[in-house]
Amino acid sequence: MSHRAIVPPCLLVAALAAAGCGTGATTNCKAPPDRALLLAVRAHAGSIKLPNGPDKGNAGRLTITACQTSSSEATATMTVFGLRDEMTLDIRHGMKMEFKNSKWIVTGDAHTRRCQPGHGSQEFSSARCK
Repeated sequence: MSHRAIVPPCLLVAALAAAGCGTGATTNCKAPPDRALLLAVRAHAGSIKLPNGPDKGNAGRLTITACQTSSSEATATMTVFGLRDEMTLDIRHGMKMEFKNSKWIVTGDAHTRRCQPGHGSQEFSSARCK
């Protein structure tokens, strides 16, 4: 059974406010990220569920930084912190995005992770946690 995480309105507002050109994405921004771009980036996280009331979710925090480098291209960095996983602590996605057929799609993803203590790299790395 697959669960799709829904972005709570307060989190979406925080992500929209925090997302901007620069840090983590690129310095060649032509326009601030639009809502559709930020939602496409968030959707790429799949089943990540953040804490909401009594539900502890499966991650502690999520940050998104996005930058439109043209009307049809963008870069984005999404970091998921505090995974509730035995081996993986945090995951980072460095994405290339393209606007095709009236929607933003991920065309590249440099996926890195930081491991729980004793399970591998404590810095973001492409190596799997063990």
